Amino acid sequence: MALSPDGKYLALLNDGYGTFEADYHQSISILDIAKNSLRDFPDERLARKAHQTYFYGLAFSRSGKKLYASMSSMTDHTGRDKGNSGSGVAIYDCGDGTLKQSDFIRIPTSNRPAQPKIYRDPEEEATPESSTAIPFPSGIAAFERQGKEMLLVADNLSDEAEIVDVDAKRVTHRIDLGVYHAVPGSYPFAAVVTNDGITGYISLWNGSRVAEVDLSSAKLRRMILLRVPSKANAAGSHPTAMLLSPDQKRLYVALANRDEVAVVDRGYGNAFYLSTKLPGQQYGGNFPIGLAISPDGRWLFVANASSDAVAVFKDPKANSKPLGFIPTEWYATALAIQDGELFIATGKGQGTGPNKGLTGKVNAKDRTNYIASLLHGSLARIRTSDIEPHLRGWTEQVMDSNLMRGNADQIAFSAGGNPIKHVIYIIKENRSYDQVLGDLGVGDGDPSLVMFGEEITPNEHKLARQFGVLDNFYDSGEVSGDGHVWSNAAITSDYTEQTWQIDYRAKERTYDYEGVVDNRYPIQENIPDVNEPSTGYLWGNFARHGVSYRHYGEFISTRFCNQKQSQEMPEAGTPLPQGSPCIRNSVLPGEALPDYLGEPRGSKSPWPWPVPMVAENIATKPELVGHFDPRFPDFNLTFPDQLRADEFLNEFGQFVAKRNAGRDTMPQFILLRLPNDHTSATKAGIATPAAAVADNDLALGRVVDAVSHTSYWQDTAIFVLEDDAQNGADHVDSHRSIAWAISRFSPQQANTAPFVDHTFYTTVNMVHTMEVLLGVPPMNNNDARAAVMAPMFTGKGDQPAFAVDTRNRENGLIYQMNPAKGPDAKESAQLDWSREDAADAGVLNAILWRNRMGGRPFPKSPGAQFK
Repeated sequence: MALSPDGKYLALLNDGYGTFEADYHQSISILDIAKNSLRDFPDERLARKAHQTYFYGLAFSRSGKKLYASMSSMTDHTGRDKGNSGSGVAIYDCGDGTLKQSDFIRIPTSNRPAQPKIYRDPEEEATPESSTAIPFPSGIAAFERQGKEMLLVADNLSDEAEIVDVDAKRVTHRIDLGVYHAVPGSYPFAAVVTNDGITGYISLWNGSRVAEVDLSSAKLRRMILLRVPSKANAAGSHPTAMLLSPDQKRLYVALANRDEVAVVDRGYGNAFYLSTKLPGQQYGGNFPIGLAISPDGRWLFVANASSDAVAVFKDPKANSKPLGFIPTEWYATALAIQDGELFIATGKGQGTGPNKGLTGKVNAKDRTNYIASLLHGSLARIRTSDIEPHLRGWTEQVMDSNLMRGNADQIAFSAGGNPIKHVIYIIKENRSYDQVLGDLGVGDGDPSLVMFGEEITPNEHKLARQFGVLDNFYDSGEVSGDGHVWSNAAITSDYTEQTWQIDYRAKERTYDYEGVVDNRYPIQENIPDVNEPSTGYLWGNFARHGVSYRHYGEFISTRFCNQKQSQEMPEAGTPLPQGSPCIRNSVLPGEALPDYLGEPRGSKSPWPWPVPMVAENIATKPELVGHFDPRFPDFNLTFPDQLRADEFLNEFGQFVAKRNAGRDTMPQFILLRLPNDHTSATKAGIATPAAAVADNDLALGRVVDAVSHTSYWQDTAIFVLEDDAQNGADHVDSHRSIAWAISRFSPQQANTAPFVDHTFYTTVNMVHTMEVLLGVPPMNNNDARAAVMAPMFTGKGDQPAFAVDTRNRENGLIYQMNPAKGPDAKESAQLDWSREDAADAGVLNAILWRNRMGGRPFPKSPGAQFK
């Protein structure tokens, strides 16, 4: 948000995916404070498929007659193609609460060298990358120099700050803000300038520093270190929002990844820290990312995004604790104070609700009820005089909503104690509850929305009936970008939330969410991963507490033998064992599979498309080095899940053999990735949607069958979820998805009515349940307070082994291939299948609906206003 100099107007930047109300345009909203009227001004340059995006920066001119907004682009940062602005600063004329496009100042390409890129798409031609870093303007601050209007701009992807002459429409100076050898590495974010226009500050999102800049000389004056981690590649403190005290003596900096606000003495550069944790909070995860201060400097307000609250400090000094907290809607993002009122903006408002389908055409105007377009922000206003009298009660609301009054973390097994010694955690891709289990016949399902019912997913239906139905389970993530982080960390980072919608909207940001950032590996560069929450991931938690673990494809980056490579492709990482080079790129139909794959092993490939071979796997996190199967691939939809199951069962068979010989060598925690229920739509020469989902279903069934028929059934629990539910309709909520908690202690025998647990669960509940079973503490305040899934372990311990249903192998469904000229084949071929969610979700969903539902009309959802 930005407040006009005269205090009459509040501007709000909407830089996400867009909503159907704004015709999927990004926009700026203007609140007339006196009239309490809000008007939205979509920018025609920022339509659904635009090659530029707003990004954080928003500032009024010193006169208040103009408004500046950062407009950034990765796909066309020079504005080469018609209709594209490129990266720069958009200028709007302001008058009486209205906005009108005025001008645009392009930020030219930097001279900083760019880093080598990797190529993950087997079909992608390696194209030369720009030799220089891409400009990507972020925070903006206006100041005056010699009577001229100037801007200080934080350049997020070039690790620089620019000084811009507004009248001349040019960058006059660039200031190097790099702190690592890699570019981008420090990720400049927010900008503020002192009233005298002499000093500027830029927060370095990944640098754990604030850069102090002399604006007169355009030189870096000093770096102010703020909770710099002791290890070079550890998660940083994430300095984000900043503000100056009214007397200009202090600089306040929100440290999103440390749950703190740094209070910097501008004269000496030293700082003390204010904790924004809730009363009694032991673990981190609040993510302070917004700041506001009263005109007298006595009241400081901090937006805690992850705890949906505003921390309130009175006369803040060293060791001060919040006086209390104000409850907000979902994801408190920005704050402002004017004329005795506190304004609170949230990023996700009241959440999503049902997602009963789509409206639209593939190549026309896509009108979807896609999960990202269902997220609406919100704006609240509170009289500051009302805060202190109500703060105790409001704090109680915050404590209740964050479950701080206690949580259920006990699992009572019928025989007492905890017999579970091993956990297998299976992560699948992108299905809603109604899409798969809406026809189950028990639980809260809508049969009209079933796309992959029992004939396609017999094992998932059978698992639900035998081990329990979870019909009130919700994936915490909206998409794979945040879903894989949620699934492994029980939280996302502030970086994830600021960028994933921009990436998904039109690829104006890279997919930075599974240990690969800017198409590079931070682990190889020995720098922090800007997307990593400081509270860490499951495997780090296990490593710290002596729990053994092994990964099969999750947070592992795979290079395939058929993948065209740039000469700049990083060569470090964990390669295949010696003696296993790329003898061939792919296994063609009818050719013999490697001797470790197939049913039986080494049999001829029954798939009618080439199956790529793994060349190399790279651990994207330090703790995973030496803890993953080098032959198990990550996401690639041409590699069948049957072969993933084969490879896992190879190693599992070795564990079983050693256990039978008296040695338990199976890791206590196993993470197994089975991604092919994502589907490739109707792309020619690859599995049909039904075949892909059936392949995934059979692979899951085979794993459970194998484990349950060995001695490991006595002490192993298997947990299964989708990383997100974005690619499907659901009559309850767009986050609702399929999940299973499987063990011999499941509460229902197979020959009686299925057990249905209606308890509200999310990804975080499942993560906490696994932590409790393996005897490790939680990672953050989310999993610390989430109830465990205790009802799913109340059985007598006599659940029989699971018998896999192989019908879709026998009938050949899993081998069915999309024809060359089938319905929507052309549109499907134009989509990006290089990684999960790279394909346009709106188009993919529409194609899948037509493929599975024939001519049935798309069901309408509440608020779907377009035909």
